[in-house]
Amino acid sequence: MKEQDLFERGRQHFDAREYFEAHEVWEDLWNEVGGARNAFVQCLIQVAVALHHAHNENWAGARKLLASSLGYLEKGRADCDPVDLDKLREHILDVELSIQERLAGKDCEMPYFPLPLK
Repeated sequence: MKEQDLFERGRQHFDAREYFEAHEVWEDLWNEVGGARNAFVQCLIQVAVALHHAHNENWAGARKLLASSLGYLEKGRADCDPVDLDKLREHILDVELSIQERLAGKDCEMPYFPLPLK
């Protein structure tokens, strides 16, 4: 399957909140790319799995992957089309803040989001 097709299939799963499935498709893509594109795809995989963990209220797992996804996001900036990485970074931080509020005993909605495109 072509790189663009794998990206798009993963994006469709992600936008449908099928995070585990998105991660599976993007792992296939990750195996086919190199350099900055590899780091970018690793970021997507980690965000998808973090949201899967958040959906299952595995806060420790979600937080760990959200934190590491930010490093991959920065390493992947050179080859991140068509994703808006600044907007994705904002969403990642919003999810982290929501998890912190939940851990502090506050009732809040998790900010699930579609993958932001340019």
